[in-house]
Amino acid sequence: MKRFFLIIVLLLASVNQLIANDLKDFEIEGVSIGQSLLDYATKEEINSIQAGFDYKTDKFRTYRFEKIRDLNQYDKLNVSVKTGDKNFKIVGIAGIYYYKNLDECNSLKKEIQSYVKKEFKINDSDITKFPSSMDKTGKSIIYGIQNYLKPYPSLESININCYDFTKESLMKANLKVSVNTHEFMDFIINN
Repeated sequence: MKRFFLIIVLLLASVNQLIANDLKDFEIEGVSIGQSLLDYATKEEINSIQAGFDYKTDKFRTYRFEKIRDLNQYDKLNVSVKTGDKNFKIVGIAGIYYYKNLDECNSLKKEIQSYVKKEFKINDSDITKFPSSMDKTGKSIIYGIQNYLKPYPSLESININCYDFTKESLMKANLKVSVNTHEFMDFIINN
């Protein structure tokens, strides 16, 4: 049922737009790049929902949005902001949906990619397959599509990834749809 709802919401969202070329036009659970996290929570609430991601540096912080608002499409929603930004301007959003099997995830990934290609002016796309660094055995694989809205060297992107974790990794397999500014994506790649 959640999958059906996710598809319907994506399709309805497409009715109101012409072809877009700005990350701000892509919403996940009603949240988009450039908005302030303060539009959804107080500073005290925001400080209480910080995720404990282990980055090499503390240039950005990620917050668990589902702890302050109920989600309709995804199981989790991570939003990221630059550390020290008093306005808590959102630079990265990631919706996470736990799937039952890889076929389900690949089907959802294909449908979401179709929506992205229809609604956004994509400069370039990469289809990727690589071992997850989160699983030290190297057996968990990420199957992804990265959609770049601007020419290289810009990393500004809409990403759709199936994280196919093994049982031994003790992590849940998930579909992750994310939208990231160039600066935040560069940080993720290098940290």
